[in-house]
Amino acid sequence: MRWIALQACSPEPGVANEAVQRAVCTISLGYTPRVAIYANAVVLEVSGSLRLFGGLNRLAALMKADLAQFFKLNSLPAHVLCAQAATSLIAIGRLQLLLDNKAIPKRVADMPMHTLAATHPHLAVLERIGCRTWGDLLDLPRDGVARRFGKSLLAALDQARGAQPEPYTWRVLPSQFVQKIELNALVIHATALMAGVELLLVQLHAWLLGCQSGLCALKLVWHLDPRRGAELTGEITIRTAQPAQDLKHVARLIAERLNQEVLHAPVHSMTLMSLETTRLQDAAGATASLLLETRQKGVSAVQLIERLSARLGSGSVQVWQPQASHRPEAMQRWVNAASGLVQSRVLIATHSGAAGAHNTKAEGQKHVKISQKTSPLDFACQTIGFNTLNALNPLNALNAFNPLLPSWLMAQPLKLTSRSGAPQYQGPLVKLAGPQRLEATGWLISKEFDQPDIAPAMRDYYIYRNAQGALLWIYSERLTLTPSNQVQREWYLQGVFA
Repeated sequence: MRWIALQACSPEPGVANEAVQRAVCTISLGYTPRVAIYANAVVLEVSGSLRLFGGLNRLAALMKADLAQFFKLNSLPAHVLCAQAATSLIAIGRLQLLLDNKAIPKRVADMPMHTLAATHPHLAVLERIGCRTWGDLLDLPRDGVARRFGKSLLAALDQARGAQPEPYTWRVLPSQFVQKIELNALVIHATALMAGVELLLVQLHAWLLGCQSGLCALKLVWHLDPRRGAELTGEITIRTAQPAQDLKHVARLIAERLNQEVLHAPVHSMTLMSLETTRLQDAAGATASLLLETRQKGVSAVQLIERLSARLGSGSVQVWQPQASHRPEAMQRWVNAASGLVQSRVLIATHSGAAGAHNTKAEGQKHVKISQKTSPLDFACQTIGFNTLNALNPLNALNAFNPLLPSWLMAQPLKLTSRSGAPQYQGPLVKLAGPQRLEATGWLISKEFDQPDIAPAMRDYYIYRNAQGALLWIYSERLTLTPSNQVQREWYLQGVFA
């Protein structure tokens, strides 16, 4: 059997506390299911994991690298000392020597007596009788050691030599993360809760690494002072479109939501719980993959939209989704970005530049109002120009396949006047192409948005050019026959070609 002993230490007092030790224990469960805490150290039995990770030295190096990255991401000035041996007690003894900045002897028998935790109550007596190493203690008669110091000391020696099994209660990760902390003082402003949230997110990050999972949704609950006669708790729920292990983006979302909250009573404690997680298939991609770091440089469009939705409200940032409809005006619908982000984030990245260029010219549309600031987020907001423009037409993504589709659609088709059966718009028009017939009747309209009461559409689409040279997408709606057996038509302007 092979064992590894870990312990977090820091030059700053109070950093290597119980919470950091619990985080080290949780992350270690991502490498082996046999993890326990003994004598202020995290011990791991890794015999079953050596072949998977390429040997003991390779496994120890990977664990130290992941723990160092965890401390760096969470701004913890701590590092991990690691020792390995054939038994856990030998590994813990070597770890103690590393903590004391002393050399590790080549022979286990030459280990100092104080590195064996079972000898601590008897160190003074053992020193007086000349026992200073593990080998000196083994040379004493076993019966006399048992009568003078108890059987527990002999049992520890046998476990250290591998003559007896080492009984540990193995740690098991819970299926759901739920952690509650008591605040050092009553908090009356919601923004001040972020200090406690950051402590909870450190534990959540360690839990995700141990589970090899990504976070999709969490809930933050704060507990109010019941003496003020207000509600006992308040809560917010955060959801992300992509599973996240690095929780900096989640922390920013929580901060944006807390900026909008008003506390009706002082808060004395908080609880953080995971609502939805996704198991990450690629463990390397889940933590420190070079390819993952390349993809995550900068702020992605998905994270930017989620942060905008948290700051401005879910109804203020919208994305379009394609619909199965023959009608050009019904081929898309606008939904809240928070709910439709997964399906439309690729199209948003494609059309965001066009939306920002067009939002100042559209009439009768609602815009997202973003104040001009110097922060990178606000600059990106104004540069990309997220808005609720219904004039943005997803059909321009299909122009490569059908050149008759326009770049822009009118918010509402504009009814045109006609002269001698031909449409008029800012003067006479010249027909260039058409007709292109569209009919949505019968069973075709019964499937559109699950609204069977939509009126039938029988249209002939044409491309016209006006006197200024602009190309217009105009359709004629076929109505009824006149007494002279001629089709009565009404003309509408629906789109403009770029």
